[in-house]
Amino acid sequence: MLSGRAKRVLVYTCALLLSPMPLMPYVPGTREFALALIPCAVMLTLASFYVVRGEWRVKARPLVGQKLLAASVITFGFGLSLLAGAIAFLIRF
Repeated sequence: MLSGRAKRVLVYTCALLLSPMPLMPYVPGTREFALALIPCAVMLTLASFYVVRGEWRVKARPLVGQKLLAASVITFGFGLSLLAGAIAFLIRF
């Protein structure tokens, strides 16, 4: 049986490894690349939000938990910025 933190680490790791997959067949700077970037950004954002929410609920966090929380907050912001950038690119072009 996996603990709560182990589940969050597994989800976070899988999201980081699998999220670039939709982007691989496309050339950067094209409309298709921007459309493929949206699921990538959504996957990163949702996985990071899941980890942030779970780690925030833990009252006594060891150093590993604090690092996981900090990394997932940074990735959450990065995912949101990717999503905003892709949408802005699609609106502009």
